[in-house]
Amino acid sequence: MHPLVAIVLVFLAAIAWTVTVLTMLIVVVRARRRPPSQARRTAQRAEMPGSDERAA
Repeated sequence: MHPLVAIVLVFLAAIAWTVTVLTMLIVVVRARRRPPSQARRTAQRAEMPGSDERAA
């Protein structure tokens, strides 16, 4: 492998890792900012079956 190609691949991997870490940090910050009542509502919606599932 050409050395320049290896350097570019390492650079791209570093960018991808940085984007991944930043995305996870944003998710954590948004989850912490959400009021507890809204978080509970979201969790209840996820647990409740939809009307389509009830009809089946």
